[in-house]
Order: sequence, then C-alpha cells, then structure tokens
Amino acid sequence: MNNLKDPVETKLHTAVCAGKVTLAQAQQAIVTDWTTALTTLGLS
Repeated sequence: MNNLKDPVETKLHTAVCAGKVTLAQAQQAIVTDWTTALTTLGLS
C-alpha cells in the first residue's frame, strides 16, 4: 500500500541530495504542510 506522502518525500530527498534545497528547508516544508512542501520550495 502506497502512502500519499511517499512521492513528496522522494522528490525532497532527491532535491536535498542534488543540493537544490537544504535538509533543514525540506524538513521545515514537511512540518509546515507536506501537501504544499514541493510548491513552497519551488520543486513542483
């Protein structure tokens, strides 16, 4: 069973590893609202 948050977490993981965003930025975006995290960070 897939979790709706999994693709968001995967994209954030990739962005952090690529240096597009910091780990702290990704974590804060998830904590604030995981449904808007990618848009907030300009990754969608």
